[in-house]
Formats: sequence, structure tokens, C-alpha cells
Amino acid sequence: MTDFEDVFKDLRDHIEWLVAGSHPAYFGPENALLKFGKCMTSVRDRPEYVPLGAKRQCYANCVKTVLLSPPGREVLFYAEGFATQKDGQSIPMQHAWLVDSIGNVIDPTWEAPHDHLYFGIVFRTAFVVEMLSVSNMEPGLLSAPTLMRRHFGSPALFEATLNPLHNAGLGSSNRSDRLKVRAESSSL
Repeated sequence: MTDFEDVFKDLRDHIEWLVAGSHPAYFGPENALLKFGKCMTSVRDRPEYVPLGAKRQCYANCVKTVLLSPPGREVLFYAEGFATQKDGQSIPMQHAWLVDSIGNVIDPTWEAPHDHLYFGIVFRTAFVVEMLSVSNMEPGLLSAPTLMRRHFGSPALFEATLNPLHNAGLGSSNRSDRLKVRAESSSL
């Protein structure tokens, strides 16, 4: 096992602990992460056109960047889940970040994103916009369990919210296979 695999195993164990004791029929944010979540280890520097956003406003920072990006810029996608320090010495935090078309994490909130590992789900942009409209422009999908239960509270409904570019085949693959860390290299 690599160091990253150990950290991701601890992260998965943390998420499973959050699910423990819930009703078997309940499908909440943590269940969604266990079923559809993906390890993201390749982090790139924040491009000049992605501003460093306000601290503790990761959901809003990411939504603003995705929705207000000028035409002609690279398309970035909204992701949510948990992030933790690479050394595994911090408590996993609910977090939002951006992902480029090849799966690199771009974090508009944290100043040292290369020091973190990310485990989460990349959403369809149209779905993010739709949920903003029903939540009175309050960002955050997995961090809003009531919103999730009302609009995408089953595995089938949830799977339809996923960005297919980044989540191909996740619903049908084995969870332990998805949690294995693949050696990814960033070309940037």
C-alpha cells in the first residue's frame, strides 16, 4: 500500500463511520460518496483566471468560478466530497473544488492544495445550476442533505447528476476498485 492508499483507506473508514447506524433504506451524502466517490490525487496550480476565493467559502468559490468563467476559457467542473492532508494528520473536511477536463483538481479556496488529497464526486454543471435555483442560490450539494433527499435522494437519481466525463462506469464498478489509488501524473 502506498502512503496515499493508507490515507484514502482512512478517509473511506471515516465516511463509513458516518454512515454506520443509518437506516438501510437511507441514501444520503455519505452513501453517495461511498457508491460514486473517486480518489483524486492529481492537483494542479490554480490558473491565473481562477481567483483565490474567500476562506471557508469553498462551495460559493467553486460555483462562482464555474458559472462566471468567460467564454473561451477552459471548462472547469464542480466537485464535492472530503479532502484531507496528504500526511493523513488532519480530520477529513467536507469540501468543494474544481476539476479540469482531464481530472486534475484545482482548488480556489485553499492556498496549499498540493498538500491535500481529495475524494469526491464531479457533478454535471446543468445540475449544479438547477440546484442553485431551487435552493435560493445557496451553494453546496452533498453538504445539504435536505436538498439531496428532495431532489436526488436515491442511487438512480443521484447517478443522473454525475458528470459523465469524470464518472464513467462508477455506478456499476466495485467500490474497492474505485478507492484504489492509481499513479497519476500531472502534465502541468
